[in-house]
Amino acid sequence: MSYEKIKEEFIKSAEAYINAKRQPFEKLSGMELVDAKSQYLDDFQGYITHLNFTLNALIEEHSITFQTLEEANAFQDYMKPTFGSIATKFTEGLVD
Repeated sequence: MSYEKIKEEFIKSAEAYINAKRQPFEKLSGMELVDAKSQYLDDFQGYITHLNFTLNALIEEHSITFQTLEEANAFQDYMKPTFGSIATKFTEGLVD
């Protein structure tokens, strides 16, 4: 499997996680909404953990092996901008 396909699946998983966690916001207002958003933002570490587990699972699922440290570093460099953008997406619209 290509790195591009792994990246696509990784992004889909991240977006699904965000959407699922934000879905309850639609039913709330006032202080309940503020509290829910605060709890959501407090779980940023949970999101990062989800991303790490997802990426590791995709690598394993598609039998990606790195023969050298250079190959592993190249994959990290390839994924780094994606990881950064989806990490930022977690707080999008909630933090000034």
